[in-house]
Amino acid sequence: MVTINNEVLKEVYHQLKTIDNIVQKEIRLVNGNKWHLDKMVPEELSKVYTIKQKTAQTFTDNLTRTAYDNSVIALVATFERVVFAKYKTSYGSIRNTVMTHSVKPLDYYNSRAKFINDGVEYLAEILHLLEGIIDDTLFDKLRILKDHRNYISHGKRGAKPPAVEFTLDQIATTLDGVIREIEK
Repeated sequence: MVTINNEVLKEVYHQLKTIDNIVQKEIRLVNGNKWHLDKMVPEELSKVYTIKQKTAQTFTDNLTRTAYDNSVIALVATFERVVFAKYKTSYGSIRNTVMTHSVKPLDYYNSRAKFINDGVEYLAEILHLLEGIIDDTLFDKLRILKDHRNYISHGKRGAKPPAVEFTLDQIATTLDGVIREIEK
């Protein structure tokens, strides 16, 4: 298991790794023994997916994929929550500095509110702010993760699947690395 410094991200990562571990252990028991699947699924699904070994295998493959996809979304959503909280704090500090230390001629006074307008609402906008600021390799990984999250959350339509599929460890370390870069 990898080291994650941000406490919020670490807790979610540990929970997702635990779920992944449970799923992987149980699925190993299904291979060669399709009836083990009936112990895993809710009672009302007993004997639904154990008719044939191929049906059981397809179900466990889809279960693994669904768990992974939801983990990607959960990790990126947690990252967004942390980063947007940091952005809002920074924005407030910048806004107070500008409001306190700027001269107030009428023309400038009316436009300065626009200058410090709080307009970042999406991860793509955070990426725009980070471009050229954080390490290029880390930035590229973050961009891939954003695209992967979008691909999953938008129903896997209208876009190609990601060329690179990161493990949960790689996702968590990348997101934690970005948070550490922001905090420098």
